Amino acid sequence: MSEKQESPANGLPSRNEYRSLTILRWGLALVVLASIGAISIISLSLSDPSIMLAAQIAVIGGLGMIAEILIARADFAVHEKILLLWNERHAELEEMATRDDLTQLQNRRFFYQHLQGELDRAAEKKAPCSIMMIDVDDLKAVNDEFGHQVGDAVLSSFARVLNENVGAGHATARLGGDEFAVIMPGADRREADELAWTIWRALSETPVVETEHASIFLGVSVGTSGFPWGGHDLEEIVHWADTKLYANKLERKGFKQTRDTENDSRLVSAVVDVLSTALDIRDRMTHRHAQRVARMAAFVAREMKLSAQDVLEVEYAAALHDIGKIGVADGILRKAAPLNDEEWREMRRHSELGYQILNGIDFLKDAAEIVYSHHEWYDGTGYPRGLVSEEIALGARIFAVVDAFDAMTSRRPYRDAMSKDAALMEIARHAGTQFDPQVVESFLAMVRRNPDGFRGEEAAYGAHVTTGTEADHVNGNTPAPSTSDKLIRA
Repeated sequence: MSEKQESPANGLPSRNEYRSLTILRWGLALVVLASIGAISIISLSLSDPSIMLAAQIAVIGGLGMIAEILIARADFAVHEKILLLWNERHAELEEMATRDDLTQLQNRRFFYQHLQGELDRAAEKKAPCSIMMIDVDDLKAVNDEFGHQVGDAVLSSFARVLNENVGAGHATARLGGDEFAVIMPGADRREADELAWTIWRALSETPVVETEHASIFLGVSVGTSGFPWGGHDLEEIVHWADTKLYANKLERKGFKQTRDTENDSRLVSAVVDVLSTALDIRDRMTHRHAQRVARMAAFVAREMKLSAQDVLEVEYAAALHDIGKIGVADGILRKAAPLNDEEWREMRRHSELGYQILNGIDFLKDAAEIVYSHHEWYDGTGYPRGLVSEEIALGARIFAVVDAFDAMTSRRPYRDAMSKDAALMEIARHAGTQFDPQVVESFLAMVRRNPDGFRGEEAAYGAHVTTGTEADHVNGNTPAPSTSDKLIRA
């Protein structure tokens, strides 16, 4: 404990202050005693009555100083005891303030304070640090079926499972309700994922609570993140873990449906519609962009004579291509001005996250691969994997063209729309580099046959076109963003 911490908040002097005061008292007493001794020796040698009286007085004073020393020592001992008791009580109160009453895990306050400290240490040492965010599945159903006392027992039991399976030096916390977290200093992405599987296995092997009528097995959804692989600051890392948690929760909902019946088709369409609507609300700046490109992509897929099922996969993927933006921070997603390099890096992660969300839903696994690849370029200079030519899923190559066209012909807060003819010229110019030439050919043929109809009633969302030079920016005579910039912000 530091000297500053040693000083209690109730006004008592610190241990160091008391020690200094006591040393001063002892020093003075020793000086007095030495003086008394000298006077006594002199008085004995002189045998003068007055000197003898002075010596006696000095001896009495010396006895008083000895008594003062004894009192000071006792006072110091008492003060030491008070400080010890105060520090113990302070530690108890601090522990109570950072610990969850029900599970006895650390609480939200501790989690964020401790995580910030561990991230600072990780950055200083250039070492990894991972976190795991956990949601207990269906806790409300347990409470409704068995009562809140059993629900509390489930949470307490899960806390024990968590503590039994984390590594040394890991910190576990209950953030509130059915939300838990683990801080893993020194752990990389692989170790974080291994811990997730360890917890899942432990929960699948043994019920967390046994009642007279049931054995309750618990399921949890997990999202992992960390430094530096999941971000470079606390907010970014926690946000990424939360978003992966959401993806895992979708997966664990178990949409394990086939596509053989009308009911299954309706279920697929309903799920796609719900997810795309959620994204549309989240990312207001795209103005129903996903619905437009889904329809256009289906047109192009039919133009290329794809099977009905493949057309459907392309349409699903186009509708959900930006679902990963659910995991992008609001400050980036809704920023009207151009993004800086760090913001671009965060934005570009939405392809991978979209893949993780959709790949967990059985009937969207094929669409997930298209979503993963929708920013790849035909010449291999795209992201996130740098795929080339036919390494890129055909659906992603189709989507890339219609997405670029819609982006260029749609108005954005940071630029105005390009005319349709100018956009088509840009598409043709980038055939063989950004776009698959065969897809471009089919797209242009489709547009020639359907000059207006393929955009349908949604055209109003991107219909405002500038007059004058197309290269001029809406806010002045500055050059408009490059083609790649226009496409990336779609």
